[in-house]
Amino acid sequence: MSVLGDMPEPFLASEVKTLLLQLASGVAYLHDHWILHRDLKTSNLLLNNRGQLKIADFGMARYVGDPAPPKLTQLVVTLWYRAPELLLGTKTYGAAVDMWSVGCIFGELLTREPLLQGKTEVDELSKIFELCGMPTDDSWPGFRRLPNARHLRLPKSSPVNTGSVIRARFPLLTSAGSSLLSSLLSLNPDKRPMAKEMLQHEFFKQDPKPKHEAMFPTFPSKAGQERRRRRSTPNAPGRGQKAADLGAVDFSGIFASREKEERGAGFSLRMV
Repeated sequence: MSVLGDMPEPFLASEVKTLLLQLASGVAYLHDHWILHRDLKTSNLLLNNRGQLKIADFGMARYVGDPAPPKLTQLVVTLWYRAPELLLGTKTYGAAVDMWSVGCIFGELLTREPLLQGKTEVDELSKIFELCGMPTDDSWPGFRRLPNARHLRLPKSSPVNTGSVIRARFPLLTSAGSSLLSSLLSLNPDKRPMAKEMLQHEFFKQDPKPKHEAMFPTFPSKAGQERRRRRSTPNAPGRGQKAADLGAVDFSGIFASREKEERGAGFSLRMV
């Protein structure tokens, strides 16, 4: 079954840690062998009745070797899990695109809902910026040179601190958990941890400890024809499909409504 498809209850924190460790271990193996999956998402993660997670669907995977090819197609990864550099049209990328998807999966395991449900490429970027803040030349040097970033209109300043927003959105996460999720969702791909680094993160050493696979809950048998939850997610990019040219997109007012909400009537809301 897919990792979220048939589970009747949300995963416990200890179970989320186990699933993330298994996912990171599998992704580390791929990256060590110069393979990018390029379509990591919860529906491509299978979980058996022994608590073992398997990565599936290698239809968009690519062997990149060392050094990597000078150009790769940017139209990869299902929209809700697609890294910002891909949305901005980069043709040079590496393992960090998979690690962004791992961050999206992390958030989804906590809430059972996809983290960034954009309707279009522009809407997806908008949702990413609302959660992660706006890119700047300091936080992401050179991002303006990406094809779809050249004509973006961005606000002069961003009130969003990624860590603060993630802590507010996931209040039950520990500081270490928020730190890991924030780093995986760094706009700058160079700041995302590699899968091997993720395996050593403090989050997995804290209580509750990762649950042993054998202690995972069971789930309904498909042979029994039990009613199962159906999840509607976008399809992966199709062969021959062209990447979107975003053109001149105006994000300059993206935080205007949030600033009004935070000021409110007679009080101010401070993200901590």
